[in-house]
Amino acid sequence: MDGLIAHASGTEPEWAAPVRARWSAALGAQRWSPAVPGPAVVVGHSLGGAVALACDSPRIVGRVALSGAGITRLRVPAPLLAATVPWLLRPSVARSTALLRRMAAPGQGELPGHLSSWMCLVARHCRTSLAPPPLPSRLLEQRRTVPTLVVAGRFDPFLPPRALGPAARRRLGAEFQVIEGAGHLLLDEAPVEVSAVVEEFCAALED
Repeated sequence: MDGLIAHASGTEPEWAAPVRARWSAALGAQRWSPAVPGPAVVVGHSLGGAVALACDSPRIVGRVALSGAGITRLRVPAPLLAATVPWLLRPSVARSTALLRRMAAPGQGELPGHLSSWMCLVARHCRTSLAPPPLPSRLLEQRRTVPTLVVAGRFDPFLPPRALGPAARRRLGAEFQVIEGAGHLLLDEAPVEVSAVVEEFCAALED
């Protein structure tokens, strides 16, 4: 929640200010204590990557942004936009599947069925920004104090490696890796490779 509100503060400050006040009041009323008592590495995918970057918890000792938004402006190629508009206007599982195929690498085959159902729920019930703007430079500059790894799929249509890699190094001083044969849906297209990358990053932090 802290990361979500911090992200919104950078992109939609008028909306975020009252939400932050209500969240702080709720925490105070519940005398909330963090669920993670010690150091943590946060991993976020897509918009979750921007949320991970925005969160300023002192417990965070490393961040991994998988196809992470918030670093540079997202690209929306025409074929992807053509699949997105029907998905938003008249959500259905079939339209969600068509959109997901545009997000995945060419020749990926059938994606898990639960993804289409989930995307249909998102279109029907969630407030989506479609292509969130990058986080403010001052915020990303502050995140340089914590090691960050940014990962992209070779065929990511929103955040192609040629755009995301240089931006991650320039704006964050982050490491950058590419996963071959994957698009934007890294967690479903390449779960084994993603796990290996995250484990390697965590092990390097312990050395």
